[in-house]
Amino acid sequence: MSDDAKRAAAPDALGCATDWLGRAEALAAALPAPLRFDELRAGARGELLQRGLPNRRQEVWRTVDLNGFRAQEFAAAAAPRPVDAALLDGLDGALRLVLVDGHYVPSLSRRTALPAGVTVAPLAEVAAERPQLLAALGDVPAWNAEPFSALNTANFTDGVVVHVAAGVQLDETIEIALLSSEDTAAHPRLLVVLEAGANARVTELQRGRGRYFSNPVTEIRLGEGAQYRHFVLQDESRSAWQFASVHAELAAGAQASLHRCMLGGLIGRVDLTLTLAGAGANATLEGLALAADGQLLDSHLTVRHAVAHGESRQTFRGVLKGKSRHVFDGLIRVEQDAQKTDAQQQCRNLLLARMAQAQAMPRLEIFADDVKCAHGATVGELDETALFYLRSRGIGEAEAKALLVRAFAGEFLDGLDDAGWRERLEARIDAWLEA
Repeated sequence: MSDDAKRAAAPDALGCATDWLGRAEALAAALPAPLRFDELRAGARGELLQRGLPNRRQEVWRTVDLNGFRAQEFAAAAAPRPVDAALLDGLDGALRLVLVDGHYVPSLSRRTALPAGVTVAPLAEVAAERPQLLAALGDVPAWNAEPFSALNTANFTDGVVVHVAAGVQLDETIEIALLSSEDTAAHPRLLVVLEAGANARVTELQRGRGRYFSNPVTEIRLGEGAQYRHFVLQDESRSAWQFASVHAELAAGAQASLHRCMLGGLIGRVDLTLTLAGAGANATLEGLALAADGQLLDSHLTVRHAVAHGESRQTFRGVLKGKSRHVFDGLIRVEQDAQKTDAQQQCRNLLLARMAQAQAMPRLEIFADDVKCAHGATVGELDETALFYLRSRGIGEAEAKALLVRAFAGEFLDGLDDAGWRERLEARIDAWLEA
């Protein structure tokens, strides 16, 4: 650890991390042997003891004030608490796994017969019965460089494992719900492994009630030619703190489409690291943030092109009202061997209030000379000419604004291959505007 890093790890950050680690060790000691993962957790604890939780003196965390978070008292629930079944609205498929406060809840889940070669199961069940499927757990590079990923690794008690064998196509959408109750800290873990030529789709819902801390980590490993789609609706309570981490690695010819709609959280942040590790890999990352008064919605992305002929597309949009903030910090890194890379990155923000703030930081690091890369960012307000035109056609002001906002969000909605979720999100946008 460098001297600069030690100075950046302020005493309050280290103290807070130590408090969390004390709870984590007690929790891990009570877990069944298959869930202890001693070596993995020890590495995470070491990282936290060295670095502590982040603070604003660290460049990638300068947009977030964590003092309010450190002042909170959250406790891991020893068992899932009762939750309102309405939190599952929108998940009506035949294959649904529900975690409450980080624990799998069979009574809220739906399990169905799966094709040979497909595993969709709670992590604790897989650890006990098929531990060989967990070989990739914690194996995605750089997870330990993110403090909240390390905190999850030290604390997780359960999660969901999706494993699809080579050449198998799973037609049924996998639905995953991560629910939280008041005053809890939850660290759910999601591991997705698609072997060569496999195909799967996940819809993930993140919701809760009241004040709580949600710290999910998702690891995605795609084999050669695998195809994967993942839609996340981050619909946490407005009093919640969420720090989500996603780590993905794509082999040659693999295709990943990751879509995230962010609505909830006093602070809602996602750190996503994706590596195109094989020739011809393709990644599409789409985001939509709807930030209301008092919220900070924060997306930090690193897309790394490690080899030649990779293609990536990032398009993130923010719609802001009241005194809200949206931060986008996106990096495209093209390594020396990644010739013929095609990488594009865009961030667009629409401000509905003078007090709203949008901060876009698209960045490129290019170490190859035969590439096609571009990035850009825009911040604007509603088009007054378009608004006047709609009003002149007899459309009320609120409806006219809703039409323009929906049009702004339309490209994100069009990227969803589930018509039901497109309709639900259109309705949510309208309700969000009226709130």
